[in-house]
Amino acid sequence: MALRARSLCCFVLVHLPSADALTIQPKPIGPIHTLILTRHGDSLWNGKYPGCKETFTGWTDVGLSPIGEQEAVRTGQLLTQYTRGVNIDALFTSALTRAKMTAHHCWFAYYDRIEEEYRQEKRYQYYNQLDQQQQSTQYEAPAQFIIDHRLNERHYGSLQGLVKADCEMGMHGHSTEDVYEWRRSWHAVPPQLKDDDPRRIDELRMFGSICGKENIPRSESLAMCADNRLRPFLDEKLTPTLDRAYESKSSPDIQDQSTVPEGGTALIVAHANSLRALLGVICNVEQDPHGALPKLEAMKIPTANPLVFRYRKTEEGDYCPVDSNLETDAKNDFPVYPLSYLPRLVGQRN
Repeated sequence: MALRARSLCCFVLVHLPSADALTIQPKPIGPIHTLILTRHGDSLWNGKYPGCKETFTGWTDVGLSPIGEQEAVRTGQLLTQYTRGVNIDALFTSALTRAKMTAHHCWFAYYDRIEEEYRQEKRYQYYNQLDQQQQSTQYEAPAQFIIDHRLNERHYGSLQGLVKADCEMGMHGHSTEDVYEWRRSWHAVPPQLKDDDPRRIDELRMFGSICGKENIPRSESLAMCADNRLRPFLDEKLTPTLDRAYESKSSPDIQDQSTVPEGGTALIVAHANSLRALLGVICNVEQDPHGALPKLEAMKIPTANPLVFRYRKTEEGDYCPVDSNLETDAKNDFPVYPLSYLPRLVGQRN
C-alpha cells in the first residue's frame, strides 16, 4: 500500500491531476539519462564567509570564497567515492566564474583521486602477481568539459548587488512580499536593469561576445529562464550529448528488450535557480500549477551538495523524470536523490 501511494505522488508531479491525465500519459522512449546536479561552492556574495553578506548576484561575476573552494574540492572527492563503475560522459558548467571555478576545482580533485586510486590498484596487482594487462574501467574522467552561458544564474535585474536582508526590510523601496515573490515565484520578474545602468554596461561588455548582446537579459523570472535558456540547452546540447554517449557505449547486437537501457551521465555545475529551472522543464511543472509548481518554488538547493536526477524523453518531444522508488530518509518533492544513492540508482554497488 505504501508503494502505491508513493507512485501516485510521483505521477502528480508530472501530470495534471485530472481524469483525462490518468488515461493519457506521455510515453517515455529511449534510455534513462542520469544528471549529477551541483550548485557552485559558496561565493563571496553568498554570505557564509566572515565579513560577506548574502547579496543578490544573478549575472554579476563574483568568485568563490575560501569556503567555496573547499566545498568544490570536497565535491570532487565525493564524486570519486560514489561514481565507481559509473562513467561521467560530460561536465557542463555556466559562463560565470563561481561555477567555472567550482567545476575546475571539482574536476582536479576528482581526477587526483582517480590517479591515486589507479596507482594503488596497480601496486596491488604488482605485489600480488595479478594480471597486469587487466584494465580498470572505473577510473575514467569526464570526456568533455563544456561551458554554456544558458546555465547562467537567473538574472535578478536591478536587485543585483543589493544585500537581500536590506531589500526585505524595505531599505531599497521594495516590500517584503515583493522581494519574496521575486526570489521564489516561477513567474515573478524583478525590476529590470536600465540601458544606462553601469551594471548593464558591464554585462554587455563581459558576455556580449559569449552569447550575443541580444541574449543578455535585463531581468528574468524562473519561467523566462526555463523557456529562453534551459529548454534550448536541454534540447540542443544536454540530451544530444548524452544520446551520443549512450550510442557509443551500446551494442546493437545485445539488446535486452525487457529493461530500459542506461543512457549517458552528465555532471552539471551551475546555480540554484538555473538548476531549479532545468528541473521545472523536465518535470513539466507548469502542467501542475497547484502541486508540482509550488513545490519547485519552495525548493532550496544548497551550495556544493551534489544531487542525482534521472530523466527520459517522451514520444511527444518532451521529457519526464524517472522515479526509482528508492526508500530514502530524505523527503524530496521531486525524484531527486543525494549523491550517495547514485550506485543504487544505476544498478551498481560500492
